Amino acid sequence: MHTISEGPTEITKTTIDGVWRRRAAGQRIILRDRDCRGLALIVNQTTMVWSYAYRPRGIDPHSGKRWPNRTVTLGNPETHSPKDARAEANRIKGQAAAGGDPAAEKKARAEAERRQRSNTLLRLVDSYAKALPRRPKMRGAGLPSPAYVAIELAQVKLALRVIDAENTPAAELTADGVRRLTAEGGDGANARARFGALNRFMDWCQDAGHVKVNPCALIGRARRPKAPQARAHYLTPAEMAGLWRAAEGLPEPVWRDYARFLIAIPCRRGEAARLDWSHIDLDAAEWRQPGHMTKNRDAHRLHLHPLALGILRQRHEEAGKPKVGLVFRAPQSGKALDVFTNVKNVLADKAGLTGWTWHDFRRSFATALGEAGVSETVADAVLNHRQSATRGGVLGVYQRASRWPEQVRAMELWGKMLAEAITGAEAPVNVVPMVACVW
Repeated sequence: MHTISEGPTEITKTTIDGVWRRRAAGQRIILRDRDCRGLALIVNQTTMVWSYAYRPRGIDPHSGKRWPNRTVTLGNPETHSPKDARAEANRIKGQAAAGGDPAAEKKARAEAERRQRSNTLLRLVDSYAKALPRRPKMRGAGLPSPAYVAIELAQVKLALRVIDAENTPAAELTADGVRRLTAEGGDGANARARFGALNRFMDWCQDAGHVKVNPCALIGRARRPKAPQARAHYLTPAEMAGLWRAAEGLPEPVWRDYARFLIAIPCRRGEAARLDWSHIDLDAAEWRQPGHMTKNRDAHRLHLHPLALGILRQRHEEAGKPKVGLVFRAPQSGKALDVFTNVKNVLADKAGLTGWTWHDFRRSFATALGEAGVSETVADAVLNHRQSATRGGVLGVYQRASRWPEQVRAMELWGKMLAEAITGAEAPVNVVPMVACVW
């Protein structure tokens, strides 16, 4: 492009009109202003802009020379008259004289605004989808399953849709915007799930530097969607026995054994799915859970009564007596079983018993043993609840006994209850004697 430099001359509206008529393709005219040194009008074939050139104050420490000239665009004759352009140029000149660098600062602001516009919440969900499978779970152990990731992302997108924030830059989402989630979504499990998913997503945005503060954290707990009433449903041993018998009709042997194991042992469904042969001692009738595999990250030990041992010994024999490896391996992928809902739905249909969840089995265990006179503390120990959370003062700090002999008796009693309900005949129960400790 051919450049023509003219001036310095007094730039007026008449001057601007004249130079605009002289524009041509492949040509640029730079008209320098006489009254404000560094100010120029740049005329191209289709545009005109005001430009101001200045030299930042100080010396470049690397070269030992003065900084090179900087150029900043002020606007065009439509937005700035010659008088306005001179005033803006003088303002920038004053900032430079004070040690500032207006051109660099303007460029940085423009880049920040560009990033902010590009980092809309819906776009960031795509980045979150790549990061979420590698983020450790907030509860329990390990990494989230693909099913959890899919549900979490769906809840985030739904939350953004409810508050109409899909195309909102992440940095512009405020607490007032989040409050709309409660106003629009109300209370209940769905609203709480959406708020929780959005909160975790905004935590990631904060960790990744997209926002300075998670706006969800600014919502008081009283203003957040209320949790649904805690489930109080439990099954009787007779109902559990009905599910045990119905499990025989499940389409996969591993589904049958997994369902029966959850009936027999009051563990969490994920703990059973990740059960490894290296954690089982069949001779000692014990399942020793490492801390990284439990919800509260406390190592835990469970006694295996005859019903549970029967399931495990048969699977162990059929698998070739391995020392390590998943006990309940998915038949297709070979990974940990994760079709919890499918197994439950088929089992409920075959048993003709609906309205229950896998977690109800743990509540059923505690309820049945409570009715049989087993102390709540022992039941809590079997369920691996942090007992100090329900013990106050010094007792909560110093009483750390697991009461293992009583746990064993409780598990044997539970196995006996189930066996009697399944067979309709009284089943023997192993008696574990108390051993005195001498200190």
